[in-house]
Amino acid sequence: MKKKYKFCAFLLAFLFLFSPLKSFADESIAKEGDNVVGVDANVKSYLIGNQESGDIFYQKNADKTYPIASMSKLMTFLLTREAIDSGKISYESKVKGTKEAEDLTGPEYSSLGIKKGEEYTIKELITGLIVVSGNDCANLLASKISGSEDEFAKEMNQKARELNLQSQKYYNASGVNTEDDNQNSSSAKDLFELTRYILKKYPDVLEYSNMGGIDDNKKNIHKKSTIPLKNEIKGVDGLKTGTTNEAGSCLTTTIDMGKFDPKNEYRAIGIVMGADDHPTRDAAMTDLIYYVSRYFNYKKIADKKIPSDSVKINSVKEGYVELYPDQNIGFIIKEKSMPNVKIQINKDIKGPIKKGDNLGKEYISYKDKSYEINLVSKKDQEKASNFTRIKRTISDACNFLVECIIAR
Repeated sequence: MKKKYKFCAFLLAFLFLFSPLKSFADESIAKEGDNVVGVDANVKSYLIGNQESGDIFYQKNADKTYPIASMSKLMTFLLTREAIDSGKISYESKVKGTKEAEDLTGPEYSSLGIKKGEEYTIKELITGLIVVSGNDCANLLASKISGSEDEFAKEMNQKARELNLQSQKYYNASGVNTEDDNQNSSSAKDLFELTRYILKKYPDVLEYSNMGGIDDNKKNIHKKSTIPLKNEIKGVDGLKTGTTNEAGSCLTTTIDMGKFDPKNEYRAIGIVMGADDHPTRDAAMTDLIYYVSRYFNYKKIADKKIPSDSVKINSVKEGYVELYPDQNIGFIIKEKSMPNVKIQINKDIKGPIKKGDNLGKEYISYKDKSYEINLVSKKDQEKASNFTRIKRTISDACNFLVECIIAR
């Protein structure tokens, strides 16, 4: 059955990649409501965006709040790592399994298999939290860090407010429904921003999500990773699933787009919420990834290794100076659109010139982003001799005279 689901997801991706997209019209870029996701009607919300810049490429209902189930564990991971940084706990801190945690290991839950009275390190619990989406691991981490899961949930909400994730509401560390039937919730946009924050602050989360599973012979734990698409789509390296009856099938995916297609030198984050089932969830994410790869490319506009311009300077020994940008600037650009570039060279540049001297400016803008960067010399240039300077001046004058005669 699993192979059948994978085949369906790939068939949808293949048809998307090689079929004409009539709804995009002349712009070749989809707008919300266009048919990018083949199973659109079976998914409540989704988005895909650039990890570094935060630009969102495509979205549906991304501001609406929905239950997030086990994607709550992203916040649990964040608070756990911050507790380690603060010295409150360490990776080697030991935690004893509790009945409350063991009760979350039944067949209806995703779990590591915590047993009451058995000891686990924080490192083991983090691994179980991300790799197999262990509800039992989330419960133990919360109790260890905050004394109880209720107190930990308060810290989760406090962190959400601190990060301005206004839609997020947490009742526990795992995302399971509470006894009062309360559910952790968020918008896709806020999950996107939370994931960006985690990847920037703790990129090692990908070391956990990249694992194929957990094999612990001592504790007799042998479980495969719950994170989909890693083996199906090149570059996918995370990150978190979530499933309950109310939330549907949810997924946060991280992908190195350069591994998927070498022309795409950036990382992307995709969020899918409220899909009817796992195959639908995976198909929606696959469509989003193929869409972004097809229509969004990374273009480096300023490269510190490549001169942006050169200028003739009679007063230096070589007779000219190459102007290099002092920083790299690049954009994720849509098909058929290009950034604006303007170069302004300083007047009356004279030798000698030292490495790093500021000789001009390069102004780069694209959409609502603009940069002003310095153009510098990459090497020292000696002052030309008086004879060389006179010779060049006479040569320039002769060339100018010839051009004037030809122009007549």
